[in-house]
Amino acid sequence: MSANPDKAALRRTLRQRRAALDIASRCQASLAIMQRALQNGYLRRGSRIAVYAPMGSELSTWPLILRAIQAGCRVFLPQIPRRGRQMRFVRFDETVSWRRDQFNIPVPIHPQTCVARDLSLVFVPLVGFDQRLARLGQGGGYYDTTFHFRRSRKIWKKPRLIGLAYECQRVKALPVEPWDLHLDEIITENNTYRPPA
Repeated sequence: MSANPDKAALRRTLRQRRAALDIASRCQASLAIMQRALQNGYLRRGSRIAVYAPMGSELSTWPLILRAIQAGCRVFLPQIPRRGRQMRFVRFDETVSWRRDQFNIPVPIHPQTCVARDLSLVFVPLVGFDQRLARLGQGGGYYDTTFHFRRSRKIWKKPRLIGLAYECQRVKALPVEPWDLHLDEIITENNTYRPPA
């Protein structure tokens, strides 16, 4: 969506930081973040939760996904559309099957889907974040577009958007465009970041 050269350079730098983490650190971070989500009360029985399936050096969400299912949550994975940027969400459970999409990314096949407005909570991937809870994504604009409807709401902010990241992905300040998504919270292996009071 944006050809901002500052964002492109920052994405390269932050991806390199993330890729430099060793396997033990990655595993510990994934478990610590799952534990934080559990302690924060986000894995409630019956709630509709969207979680991304990790790609490349992204933080692994598999411990979180499995714990959410154990807790009785209905878990959904985002599916990138063939046209446009409005994602839909596909149920993830023991009956799911898989195929590769147009980007060669494995996507779940399940008869049950969910639209963004009907989700309780969304765990969002990111490349970088700052203290204002601004998010730097991959650059495709899928999350910004899918959750654009939240901008018109002043009080009720469902679904809650929670970024998941390694601490090394934090920067002092991100360049922000008017359409960029701000998150309600960000969880790393060391901290839970919330908006300033």
